[in-house]
Amino acid sequence: MFVVLAKHMTRPLSHSDLLLYYYGEADVQTAAYIENNIAAHPEWTTYFSEIYQATSDMDTLMISPNSTTLSIILEESDSKLFHSIG
Repeated sequence: MFVVLAKHMTRPLSHSDLLLYYYGEADVQTAAYIENNIAAHPEWTTYFSEIYQATSDMDTLMISPNSTTLSIILEESDSKLFHSIG
């Protein structure tokens, strides 16, 4: 947790607040506070970079399987789909 207290903030700024801000879901007051103070808190920028990297890594993991693998799966499923049970 980032312990940053401001006159208009009634609680410390948390990682959750930064995460919500990153995805555009922070409340107006928190978003304004982050935007106005990000230059003074390089650790926030580091945290945003970590979020970006983690998201990028997850996207890489979700890349489609090799086309050969897909062809084999489709062939096998197709052959079983029309296979008679009799």
